[in-house]
Amino acid sequence: MKLNYRDKIILGALLAFVILLAGFFLLIKPKYTDIKDNKATLEKVEKEKQEVDDKIKEIPGLKKDIKETYDATTKLTDDFVEYNSIYNPRKIDQYMQHFAEENEVKILSLQVKDPTTSNLDYYYFKPTFVGEDMLKKSDINGDRKAAMDEDKAESEALKARTKESVITTTYTINVEGEKENIWNYLKALEDQDETMIIDQVTLKNIIIDEDAAKEQEEKDAADGKEKSVPQAQIQIAVYSVYDLAEPNLEAK
Repeated sequence: MKLNYRDKIILGALLAFVILLAGFFLLIKPKYTDIKDNKATLEKVEKEKQEVDDKIKEIPGLKKDIKETYDATTKLTDDFVEYNSIYNPRKIDQYMQHFAEENEVKILSLQVKDPTTSNLDYYYFKPTFVGEDMLKKSDINGDRKAAMDEDKAESEALKARTKESVITTTYTINVEGEKENIWNYLKALEDQDETMIIDQVTLKNIIIDEDAAKEQEEKDAADGKEKSVPQAQIQIAVYSVYDLAEPNLEAK
């Protein structure tokens, strides 16, 4: 069958369309799909990059917060006796020695326990109300309960706190010296800034009342007795914690 000019033109156009259509499906469409997928991947990566950039912007603030937390923690731990000063009985004896020397009391004997861990209780005043149940029943308007709750707020808050663990050791010492020197020794322990607590004091040959003490001295002198040397047994709890390691805030 012979094709005329018109048929040839139509056939050529049809072949060109088929070639273009085949090229679209074989070449252009996969590329279009790749571009579409790449755009989605780009959007995801750009979103992740923005999140990273936002986090990077937060770093200076986080560094500041960490440094402030470290400084505040260091200030708190400064109140405790350094662990290196109490990690064995010999070290704590060396640490405590100057209190006796400065206040001129003689150490007769001492006993030191090895450091261990314990819970440190909070010290607080707990208010009490006589006939509290009766008071509550008479509280028609609720004002008295509100006042009681306000008075109890501090002690209740401290009671609810978790007790923290600390390193502790007990230093028990028997000393002798003038009564004033023993008082000064106790006062020095009380006034020092670190966490030492006098748990117990037992006095011997000491009469606290001045008039009674003078009367006893006169009586002993009249009886030919030697003056009794004042003595005291003092039990002291010493507390320590580990220092917080300084955080490394510089990127490596």
